[in-house]
Amino acid sequence: MLEDKRFDHLYWTGEVSMTQFAPRHEGWAMVSLLKNGKFLPRACEAAPASCEVLAGRPEVAHCGAGDAGVAFARLLPGHGLRPHFWNAPRLGVHLGLRTPPGASMWVGGQEVVWEEGKATVFDDTYVHSVLHEGTEPRYLLIAWFCHPCDRELAAVPPENLDPLCPRVQG
Repeated sequence: MLEDKRFDHLYWTGEVSMTQFAPRHEGWAMVSLLKNGKFLPRACEAAPASCEVLAGRPEVAHCGAGDAGVAFARLLPGHGLRPHFWNAPRLGVHLGLRTPPGASMWVGGQEVVWEEGKATVFDDTYVHSVLHEGTEPRYLLIAWFCHPCDRELAAVPPENLDPLCPRVQG
């Protein structure tokens, strides 16, 4: 998808792009694969292997939160995202696809530097920001999903809950 410019085509057609963090023509661009619990056909045609893997992940594909989703994200050199946070319990995972030097994220006061093929998981309710001072575009696969201990939204059977999740009496 990154090699043959399908990212740019899908982004500029607007059907599957996310522009809430910056206006178009800025250095931040996202192409959604999964949004509001639904896979987006045009994006999945461009990235079928990614959609197939994601469909098998219940914490992503079956999260009951309306703000769960998955997207490819590009950040151009010289750009960034202002400090922000999400207002509902969800986790974010950033999988490095192309991670040139100079791009980093700050989460809860700690710097995170992406690595190709490695995932970074963080609590999206913590304040985080991004800055790219490098010379080449940075690409990630980003997923936002239900916290595994959220019994209400995670759509996970009780027997599959993480044993570290606290048991609520009631």
